[in-house]
Amino acid sequence: MAAKEEYPFGTPQEQALMCENHNLMPIDVTCEDCEEFICSKCAKEDHKDHNWITISTAAVLKTRGLLKSLTKIEEEDIQQMNKEIEKASQQIEENKKRCKIEISRIQKHFDAIVEKLHKIKEKHEKTLTESLEYKNAEVSKVQSSLKKKKKCVMQHVKSMRENASTMTDIILIKAHRELTKALSTEVNAVQKYDFSLRHESVFINEKVLESMMGQTFDVEQITVTEITAFQCYDEPIYILKALNEDSCLLTNTEKSNVEQVNKNGEIEKQFNVDVGDMCVTDNKEVYVTDWENKSISCLSPSGSVSPVFSSNPLIPMGICQTMDGGLLITLADSKSGSYQPISYSRRLVRHMTLTGDVIREYEYKEDGQGRLFTLPRRVTQNGNSDICVINWTSKTIGELVILSFSGCLKFVYPEQNQRNNFSIWNLVCDAHCNIIVSEILNSSVQLLSAEGEFLRYLLTENQIYRPTSMSLCKSTLWVSDGHGCVKVFQYKS
Repeated sequence: MAAKEEYPFGTPQEQALMCENHNLMPIDVTCEDCEEFICSKCAKEDHKDHNWITISTAAVLKTRGLLKSLTKIEEEDIQQMNKEIEKASQQIEENKKRCKIEISRIQKHFDAIVEKLHKIKEKHEKTLTESLEYKNAEVSKVQSSLKKKKKCVMQHVKSMRENASTMTDIILIKAHRELTKALSTEVNAVQKYDFSLRHESVFINEKVLESMMGQTFDVEQITVTEITAFQCYDEPIYILKALNEDSCLLTNTEKSNVEQVNKNGEIEKQFNVDVGDMCVTDNKEVYVTDWENKSISCLSPSGSVSPVFSSNPLIPMGICQTMDGGLLITLADSKSGSYQPISYSRRLVRHMTLTGDVIREYEYKEDGQGRLFTLPRRVTQNGNSDICVINWTSKTIGELVILSFSGCLKFVYPEQNQRNNFSIWNLVCDAHCNIIVSEILNSSVQLLSAEGEFLRYLLTENQIYRPTSMSLCKSTLWVSDGHGCVKVFQYKS
């Protein structure tokens, strides 16, 4: 049975409803604030400060504006609903398209894995086949030799059968010796060329296979939540590096020292050095690029600065630790304009040991002609071994250049037609190889895929002003801005 309506207003002939709070008082008032139907006594007591009006008056007012209201609904509200319905349809198709793209990426990755497995399989098969050919060739040689010996033995046997009765003793003994010699052959001559190669299978680890196939994650579930903030300088903070989740090292271009600061903004330590960038190794050692002395130095816990090796005549700028425990350093000469390198200019990323030995340099594209960088300012290595470089093309414009560890140019973000509207100033990579970049022209922190594809905005101008520098330590993201403020966020991936 259908539930009875609380106030079943019907035709004028129906009996009027009575107030439950005041006996014999008809409900003849509506409270606009509470959206309730009440009696006149309720209006004077419980709703005396509210906006109330008699039901009959409200009905007259509603009737007067009904046609106008319906026209507005038809011409505006319904049209807006149609637009939202169309937008929803477009979103459905866009979602299908995006899902299809992601599925195709999975297929592409799967095909790449299968192709590599196929090459490994072919390599194993080739090894087995080559071994088979060698062994059987040797067995064929033995076989041919045995056939010759067999023929020789049969000839000796036939000769002795036919001539034994007429042979002298000496000839008989000699013939017997030749037959014995013909019968002799190396013991197990065939067995020593037995096919001995075996393929040993290993346990197929499902987790390893899942790791090889990558991961599926919801971009919207990657979030940043502000924990705390503190004012450090009046000028922009261009260099910031987290020591741990509770303290960081920072400085700006107006200062010739580095300060160690905790989450409360309290200075814990100072280092007298003018740096271009800093990195904290897995062993908590701090390496810095010393612009003035054109060297790489190390900061000790006691507050001293110790030069490690020189980069002269090149100026060291960006620095990071590599996955193999070495360093990546961005370098530039001072013989030409910062953003207009000439033929003999040096603009490169150098892979080095902690003691200064050069392992490799990244300076030119695969053709050996085109430059990779105008002015490489920041560098980091992603968890997939890619080298990510912030390359400044002018005083205000910076782009992200992604190289494979072998030196192949993979991607540049943003794309060519958007670069004048973006200025990437810093970057970090999370544990899932996502790239986080700070962009100052539009005051945003953006999340990119490992391939440099834009995924979403993590922070916008409402949350951060012109983010200049960042550092990620576990789940703590430190971001400095153009007002000299440091904000600390919880990064959830």
